[in-house]
This record gives sequence, C-alpha cells and structure tokens, in this order.
Amino acid sequence: MRHHHPATTIAILGADTVVGSALCALLEGHGYRTAPLDAQPTGVADELLEGAHLLLLAPRLDEGAREAFVGAIGKSDPLQARTPVIALSTPLEKAPPEGVIGVPWPCETKALVERIEAALLDVSSAPAEPTAGTA
Repeated sequence: MRHHHPATTIAILGADTVVGSALCALLEGHGYRTAPLDAQPTGVADELLEGAHLLLLAPRLDEGAREAFVGAIGKSDPLQARTPVIALSTPLEKAPPEGVIGVPWPCETKALVERIEAALLDVSSAPAEPTAGTA
C-alpha cells in the first residue's frame, strides 16, 4: 500500500556508490523519483536539492563531506532547510548530525520506506515558517 504522492522525489547523496545505485533502483521500484548526487558533490547544496522532498544519505559516506553538505542546506534558500534528511548508518559510523534522522543500515526495505513516509508526513504537517511581508 503506497501512501506517498507519486511525484515524491528523493535526493540520494552517495548515489555514485554501489549501495547508492541500489537505493535509487529500490526506491524507484516503490514509486519514488530519485535525484542521484555524487558522494563528493560539486555545487550549491540548495540548488542540488531543488525539487527534492527528502535527502537520503547513503551509508559509509565520508563524514566530512556528509556534514558539510547537510550543514549547507538552507544557506542560499531558507526553504530548503525544511527538507527532511535521513542518514543510513552502519554501527561503525558516528551518530548523524543534529536534525538528521538516523536509520540503521542494513535495514529492510519496508522499514526504510516507513521512515521516509514518516519524515515526509512530519514535514508536511509542520507549520510553515512565516515569510517576509506576511501578517
């Protein structure tokens, strides 16, 4: 049973890895669109996330690159700061950065899809930030 909107796009940081490629295929098989991003992306994070509803961090990414990318979200486009982020983490990796949802890796597909759905639901039900000029 699918709960997500058919146009839901998930950006995957680390899609240039074997696991990242598999995640793209897996999520596309569940009806999501994917936006693959290299593990060492070049460009502005907010521009790379344009059109994405969620960012998924593939497991075993370079910690510095992961933290730099997540830390840059919302710097040039404050609306991107609302993009939920899920980090797939092995037991050997440090805890994800603050505000990032940690999911143990490996995990069952069902568990991953449930976490994605919950994160998307949380952000869609959260009150929008007031914008300038709104009374």
